[in-house]
Order: sequence, then structure tokens, then C-alpha cells
Amino acid sequence: MKNAHALHPTARLLVSLSLCLAACAETADATTKVDGVDAAVAGCVEGAGTCAGNAYSVCQNGVFVNAQLCQGAETCVPGVGCRACNPGEAAICDGDALYACTAEGARGDKIRDCTSGCANGQCTAECAVGAELVYVVDVDDNLLSFDPRTNAFTPVGRLDCPAADAWPDFGEGRATPFSMAVDRQARAWILHSSGEIFWVDTATAACTRSPFPPGDAGFQLFGMAFVSEGPGAATETLHIAGGRVGAIERGRLGTIDTQASGVTEVGTLPQHEYGAELTGNGNGELWAYWPGIDSVVARVDKASASVEQEWSLPPLFGQPAGWAFAHWGGRYFVFISESDGAGGVVSRVLRFDPTTGDTAVAVGETGRRIVGAGVSTCAPVVSNF
Repeated sequence: MKNAHALHPTARLLVSLSLCLAACAETADATTKVDGVDAAVAGCVEGAGTCAGNAYSVCQNGVFVNAQLCQGAETCVPGVGCRACNPGEAAICDGDALYACTAEGARGDKIRDCTSGCANGQCTAECAVGAELVYVVDVDDNLLSFDPRTNAFTPVGRLDCPAADAWPDFGEGRATPFSMAVDRQARAWILHSSGEIFWVDTATAACTRSPFPPGDAGFQLFGMAFVSEGPGAATETLHIAGGRVGAIERGRLGTIDTQASGVTEVGTLPQHEYGAELTGNGNGELWAYWPGIDSVVARVDKASASVEQEWSLPPLFGQPAGWAFAHWGGRYFVFISESDGAGGVVSRVLRFDPTTGDTAVAVGETGRRIVGAGVSTCAPVVSNF
């Protein structure tokens, strides 16, 4: 949501490990010293394990040793070793069946058979490839994916949506992204400050104008999120929270149908200092984030707009300059940009865990003012990461 009124040591390690692979590939259990690695520069911490492709090595006595090649479908997990799956994954595919991934990185119990194939830890008949990721958009039209397991951003492309001018009460000039949601087909719905919604391909960043009528039912600007109809359901609804420009902090909750033909109002949300951003999950839950001096995360009744449970987050450093919100694997990610008091902006990613109430800094500086985040209901609701 946009403010209403910006040779490496690791490479040396990878090269050295690749050299080791050439010499040590005869056996997966070979123990050897990785030649040419300056332990201090490469970050060799006693007992720590690292991966280079499918090779796993452990730091011992200042050098990386025990280079091990992961075999077949095994994956190399930093700090763990060769495993059937990454413990950060909720599920893995084996043929056309979906299996749980245990905390130890082993294949767990079968979840279900997939009638039309299995890929990327999900049944392909239900979710498009890529629908399990978090996507974000910044104020400069850049679309990126975000992996909560690694806190890594990956550029997708730059939007070129033919947006009109922003609402007069919002600002002058061409509209910019304001908020976003992602459906189960990995299609982003991106609201611009003109009130227009564009459908965006999350693989190419290509834009298509939706038929949504800007300002319908008085919803000029709003946060948005898809929520499943219930636990494990393949159907979902797009929920929005906002209202008229300059008054979205007195937000209303509504829904938009899958054809983007208009808004159905649900109820009135609690008033806060700033407007709400929304996220949903595959358990059928709707969640909201309000920034400000008293930053709050809440689970919201999607049928009445009443708050079911609320958590306080640590206060922000400065005035919000952009914010977005997304769920993944049972945790909630706040993309927040704040003025630093010296004319600059600090942009961070916070990770909130409702089971403990703890908030941690996942990314200390993103270098971009993120104004929208979206995640489909295909994303895992439980994760070991």
C-alpha cells in the first residue's frame, strides 16, 4: 500500500567447491580438504555446513572438508546435508503423489494422490506453477517474487500497465501500483492509484486491463487478498479493505468477484492511523495489518469485518512511506518502508509468528519501496523453515 500523500567471497567458495567435486566425485563419502579456500574470507565457521550445487561440505579446523555429492533426487540443504527434501518445504512430489516433508528433511506421510500430476510440492490440477510464491511490487513498477525460506527477492520484470492518472486527491501524474493480490493461477491483481485493476502475468510481468470499474461502491483505493472458502478448498474469494482517497483508514471490507465486475460490501473495519493491508491463506483465514505508532496484525472475520484476534507489533521507526502484507507457511511478512527523519527511507521485511507472538527482522534493507504483496491460497499453511 502506497503512502497516501527508493571476486566476492562466496564466489571463491563456490569455485573451490566445484574444483573439489571434480576430484572427489568417486564417492559420496569422500573426505578431503577443499583446496584454495581462505577460511576467514570464505566464512568457514567451525562445524558449519554449506552447499555448492549438489555438493555439501563442512568447515573443520579452518577448511571445508567432507565434500559429499547428493545423489538422484536428493537436495543439498545448507547446515543439514543431503536430504530427500528441504525441511523448509511443506510438501514434495513423488511421481503423481504429494508427500509431507518432515523437519528432518525426509519424505513423510502421503498427503494425497494428484489426479493431473504433481509439481513444485503441489497438485498441478489445483494450482499453477509459481502460485506457491509470494510476489511483491514496488512504487517504481518492479514486480518480484519473494521466497520466505531464504528471504530472497527475484526480479520478474517491469510493469508497463496503461494506467490512467491517479485519483486527483491522491497525487498528480500517471498512477502507480498501490496494492496487489495473487490468485491460484499465479495471476497478480494489481490495483493502481487510479483505481484501475490490472491482471499481471507473474512469469512475464505482462499487463491486461481488468473490467473492474474504478471507485465502485466508493472503494477508490484498498488493500486486497485472496482467501480460500475453507481449509484446503480449491475455491477462493478476493477480499478488499479501503474506501475513498484520504479516508481509507476508516476502511470498509468488501469482496470482488472473479470477473472483477464490481464490489460487494461486507462491513466496517476498526479505524486505525493508516489503512489496512490484507492477506489470506489456504485455511480460509483473512488477516490484516495496520502500520503506525501502534502497528497491529489481526485475524478478521471475513463475513462480518469484526476482529477475531489481534497482536501488537513493535512500533515503527518513522512515518510509513509504503507497506504490504503476505502470509506464507504459518507466518506473516510485513514489507514496510519508513521515513528515517533525514529525508531518506528505510525499507525492511518483518516476520511475525502468531504462535509465539514474536516479530523478527527478516530483511534489514530491501532497497525498494514495496507497496503491494500478494500470495495465493496455494502457498503452504505450515512450514518447517
